[in-house]
Amino acid sequence: MLQTSNYKPHWVREDFVDFVLAKVNPMWTLRRTMARIDNIEPIADGMIKLTLATNNKFSQYQPGQFVMVTVRVDGVQHQRAYSLVSFPGDSSIVLGIKKQGRVSNYLANDARVGDVIEITPAMGEFTLKKHDHPVLLIAAGSGITPMIPLAKQALERSKLPVTLIYYSRNPAFRAELEALAAKHAHFNLNIIVDSNEKPAFFDEETLDQLCVDAKYRETYVCAAPGLMKATRQIWQKRGWSAQLTQESFLPVTVSDDAQAVPVNFRRSMQEFEGRGNLLASAEAAGLKPSFGCRMGICNTCVCTKVSGAVRNQLTGEINDQNNVQIKLCVSEAVSPVEIDL
Repeated sequence: MLQTSNYKPHWVREDFVDFVLAKVNPMWTLRRTMARIDNIEPIADGMIKLTLATNNKFSQYQPGQFVMVTVRVDGVQHQRAYSLVSFPGDSSIVLGIKKQGRVSNYLANDARVGDVIEITPAMGEFTLKKHDHPVLLIAAGSGITPMIPLAKQALERSKLPVTLIYYSRNPAFRAELEALAAKHAHFNLNIIVDSNEKPAFFDEETLDQLCVDAKYRETYVCAAPGLMKATRQIWQKRGWSAQLTQESFLPVTVSDDAQAVPVNFRRSMQEFEGRGNLLASAEAAGLKPSFGCRMGICNTCVCTKVSGAVRNQLTGEINDQNNVQIKLCVSEAVSPVEIDL
């Protein structure tokens, strides 16, 4: 007696289907999110404004989230994270891109209107947490990009005060921010323009002058490491740390004088010296862990720390618990460490 089988051979690879579809229309894919460059506009602060039309694989997003952009440079694919400057419901998505790094320079100098690039769905947790609190936003340079949709959301959801402190030597998106300030009376916009001759620093005096009720605000910071550190120290000193949310899009660098610590990748049966962040240390030892943004935001390099202590290079927090998840790209071993990789 013959028996029917439920087996269905997977004889067509998804990447082959995408290859064939791209011959007809590069925006057509089975699952991948593709975006067509509709406009490239130079703006202030050494940035470009990139306007993208996405295919139907791109779903809704929240203000403050980002996408990973993939481009091919000299035959090699590279990824970089960029905040969405646009607001949910806009007809296009907009990225603000600082001209630094391989991917950013490619998009600024080599990409052309009409090019199709691959992006990820929106991700990230740099989003407004509470709906019944006033908001303080602190940004510097390209850190302004996620603040624009966050400010719009906070202003539209209630009449509670919203304050933005923005440091820049050549402010980007200034017209958009000033239009928001003109439209919403409860928006307090502070653009601080500094220079090499007169650098501006964020300190307690500046905070107390520009936002006297900061202790009651949900605070969001996106900036270079110096400003991030200053806000962490002030909020910790004043007992406000629970109200502070930070995000940085700068890759963590390896210090030349970082102390070497033994690291063991258990499943790979590989031991090496960790010096600086664990991802770079593993790569220097010839290993190839998975990674994406190299900035602690995309979670591609998340793995389980079996034992030992690591320092988060973005926050300074020490994690000495066993069997917990860490991000290799922003974790520095401060004792012998065993990783489940």
